[in-house]
Amino acid sequence: MTSSTAGRKPVSDQSIFRPSFGNRPDRIVGRENVIEDFARGLSRHPGSRERARLLIGQRGMGKTALLLEMADRAHANEFVTARTTCGPSMLDNILDLLQRNGSPFVSEKRQPVKGFSAGALGFSFGLTFTDEVRESYGFRVKLEMICERLAEAEKGVLLLIDEVRPELPEMRLLATTYQELAGEGANIAVVMAGLPAIVSEVLDEATLTFLHRATKVELGPLSIPSVRAYYHSAFMRANRSLDDALLDRAAEATQGFPYLLQLLGYYLVEYCPEGEPVKPDELESAIDAALYDFDHDVLGAMLRPLSRADMTFLEAMSQDDRVSRVADLQERLGVSQGHVQSYRRRLIDAGVIYSPARGELAFIVPRLGAFIKREML
Repeated sequence: MTSSTAGRKPVSDQSIFRPSFGNRPDRIVGRENVIEDFARGLSRHPGSRERARLLIGQRGMGKTALLLEMADRAHANEFVTARTTCGPSMLDNILDLLQRNGSPFVSEKRQPVKGFSAGALGFSFGLTFTDEVRESYGFRVKLEMICERLAEAEKGVLLLIDEVRPELPEMRLLATTYQELAGEGANIAVVMAGLPAIVSEVLDEATLTFLHRATKVELGPLSIPSVRAYYHSAFMRANRSLDDALLDRAAEATQGFPYLLQLLGYYLVEYCPEGEPVKPDELESAIDAALYDFDHDVLGAMLRPLSRADMTFLEAMSQDDRVSRVADLQERLGVSQGHVQSYRRRLIDAGVIYSPARGELAFIVPRLGAFIKREML
């Protein structure tokens, strides 16, 4: 089968469905409580636990979309935001974005800045650093200066970091800087997002211990009723109609994954004529196309970082219909109980499997077992 994404043709209704990683969806579905809790956290005192949040979720769970929504909500709550991807240039990006986004709120009237003489002030205009500051000081001092200057305009600072990578020294410096500034009462907050395995590494990092006290938000599948309600509204706006049975089938086919929700919506609009009732065969074609993309975009990416030994363990699990008994896996693989437990822990931390009951394991995504059997064996 060739990729179902080949030859896609843009249509006007596709402003509703945007099935691409990093794209902002038409609406955030089923995460209203997460957004409201975040907004309430911004009203807490500086240094509060609720001001440091960690979004944990597999690919396709909508982490980046949530960061975008949180940036908008923070802006409405008098915060200047900097959203970037974790990487070697992250710290420079944060300063550049805060200077650009915060400059409209800063008076050109010079104000003394703590730690600098009245002659230097630290800023040449707006939030642009003087040559002395730019060349002589590091990230910690520069971020503190920006926070203080924005505080004069009654603005806070929100940092949004996607794709957390704990091995980077920039990540450690950011964590240390945030902890120090928050402890000193700076009006600053941070939201980070990452995969379960990466976040597990973050929490093991001694220099990132402040995240142990952060509010952790685990992004699981959306509820099917919330998906159904969104589809009902979205397809009406797209001038497509589904009867109740087909609407139920479409919602259930998403398995609660925000990315799959977008994919299926995209293909339904693509395959179904505007202004006509959706036919069962059109829906099934759209589901097939969406699942093909989902399997390769999400499930394939989920498995790529795993070792050959990890895959051997998962292949053994894929032989069971739904739930694997640990005792059966031990016998099937011909290994000790300790061997099974070590892989159990690692793959749970990686967000690939979970334990529904004592002595049992299952794939976090029901389709994953079938995908492994089809693609890996």
